[in-house]
Amino acid sequence: MIRKMIIIILALFLLVNTANAIDSSNWSTVTVGYEDFKIPPKYENPYSSDFHMYEYDEDIDEFTIRYVNPSIMDLYGHFLENNQAKKVKVAGHNAVHFVKYDRHDEKNNSKLWFSAGEEFYYIAWRGAKITPTIKEIVKSASKSKYTHEEFYNILNDEYNNYKIVHAIESQRYDYPTKDKSHHSFISFGSNGVNYGVMT
Repeated sequence: MIRKMIIIILALFLLVNTANAIDSSNWSTVTVGYEDFKIPPKYENPYSSDFHMYEYDEDIDEFTIRYVNPSIMDLYGHFLENNQAKKVKVAGHNAVHFVKYDRHDEKNNSKLWFSAGEEFYYIAWRGAKITPTIKEIVKSASKSKYTHEEFYNILNDEYNNYKIVHAIESQRYDYPTKDKSHHSFISFGSNGVNYGVMT
């Protein structure tokens, strides 16, 4: 009797998973950054596509894949301070799911940050849930070379840098100087964040 119950439960589990599975064999492939992503027919024929970004529509929130390494600090810091965020696992990738309600469009917008290989990306779409389509797109990318801890530590470090830079920037504007020959600077290097004043 117990054996029959286990077989029935396993059969139901396989049936549910099969029903939720997506056949992406007819999807097209696009390259963003250093990764190839499968794109469902719904999001083919983009408004714009280049090395850094695949934009399906002029409205970036409709559907976008973006390579974020060149701007990771500013983008991640901005998203973290202006959206609800949750750590998730999607198609074997550690990720951060951002959701924000847009009162102008009266819609929820999502952005999913994850890494593929050694690079960082996000996918933007309409809605508050990570759909099977989004999971399939993430699944089409390479596995991350970062452990769970490394992935979140990199993002935390970038957010801490973001806070330092913005604190310095706010001080610069709070205390303007009449002497135009002085310029403040901020730099990032192997020894951390450096800032100061040049004459």
